[in-house]
Amino acid sequence: MNRIVEDRPEALDAARSRAPRTSRLVAAATIASLALLATNAAADVRCGRDLQLDVCREANPTCPAVSSPLGVSPGAWPVYQADVQHTGQSVHRGPSCGGVRWKTKLQGRLLSAPILAQGNPGESDSLFVPVGKAPLCALDPASGQVRWCGTDQKGKRADRSAPVVGNGNQAFIGTRDNDLWAITVPPLASANATVTWRQKVCTDGDITVPPIIGADGLIYMASDSLGAGTLIAMCPGPARQPKWCVNPVGGGIRNASPALSPSGDALYVTVAGSALAAFHPQTGSELWRAQLEPRRSVGRTVNYAPVVDPVTGRVYVGLRKGLWAVDPPAAPGGQPTARLLFDTQPARESMEAPPAIDVARGTIVFGASRGQKSTLYAIDRTGLVRWKRTDLGRGRFRNNPPVLDADGRVYVALGKSLIALGANGAPLWRSEFSEKLAASPILGDGVLYVGGTRGNVHALGCAA
Repeated sequence: MNRIVEDRPEALDAARSRAPRTSRLVAAATIASLALLATNAAADVRCGRDLQLDVCREANPTCPAVSSPLGVSPGAWPVYQADVQHTGQSVHRGPSCGGVRWKTKLQGRLLSAPILAQGNPGESDSLFVPVGKAPLCALDPASGQVRWCGTDQKGKRADRSAPVVGNGNQAFIGTRDNDLWAITVPPLASANATVTWRQKVCTDGDITVPPIIGADGLIYMASDSLGAGTLIAMCPGPARQPKWCVNPVGGGIRNASPALSPSGDALYVTVAGSALAAFHPQTGSELWRAQLEPRRSVGRTVNYAPVVDPVTGRVYVGLRKGLWAVDPPAAPGGQPTARLLFDTQPARESMEAPPAIDVARGTIVFGASRGQKSTLYAIDRTGLVRWKRTDLGRGRFRNNPPVLDADGRVYVALGKSLIALGANGAPLWRSEFSEKLAASPILGDGVLYVGGTRGNVHALGCAA
């Protein structure tokens, strides 16, 4: 069953006819699993039988009225991969040297990138770090001092869901207890963060997907949902209300954050590590779907997030075969055009992390790996290689995309190394750590922030 808040039989029939037989089997398995969950007395009290059998039951297309500000908060890096197109490029210059500015130890493994954003309108940026069962901590980006860590509720640990801050003073993050958390960020002088609401996906769907916020305040979240996939748009404001919900999407969604088109008229989602689907951001109706590769199960650590070129509107998706380029249809109701822009299979490499786009220079930077041997590529918009590096050392590109500064310099976390390259691929500096860097760094103004699997947050740059 594919349900959105608007029941359209003709759309459902079309979706069913497009779905491969494996999708229907997954949906059937999901319903059977949910029936078993419904009889379990230990099931989560927020997941009654009705929500286990229909996770979209609470969707209501009319959101309560809310006041501004809405959308992603201002900040140096307020959302996964810098912006809601996931370009991975900062408006600031990154550091030209890799000296340690500070290091702060937190309780838990750091498996996803932090963000830099205003917690409340008019404040300076805070460094929001997803970690352990907190599941979110706020640090002073200048000193590393902890401003607050944890909330007034308990939950399971943050995984690979980077947070996003917006709609005034709300932080959103997913956790392993199948919840998206809305957390009210306290003023800088306060040390108490409170939970506004928690949205549970009642199909054992860990929320490992970094959420994003549209300009109208809608919060977009997704879940693997036992391999069936769930996509939800949450209303802004203090009340917990899904505006629309799609389940099943046709395959699992793990770690891959949705992205918005430059005009905000399409929400792009990578499904089952094989297809790019576009949905109407206001209604959840499916606009089109491009099947790029054979459907597969999505592993716990890969990230197939779509990346949108804000100049051309083209969507880039890195998958097993390489980097795909998908051009949306020119007119409503049309079909997208997809092609394999860069084939990594001759080197027997796969992409398991999204690319980054140097918008001004038209350069697309991405990593591909074969085991622990990896290559960093820079290509132009036609797929022509501008440079590549095969000498970065051991490590795998997996949920750790490159990030770029305003000058096109490239920063990469690979294994236990943080590597800085010029826009032409020339080496600038390299820093080594005693812990693995499981996710990408992020960029402030002249400072680079990165987390390690032993719970350390590192700030690197030139001497202050």
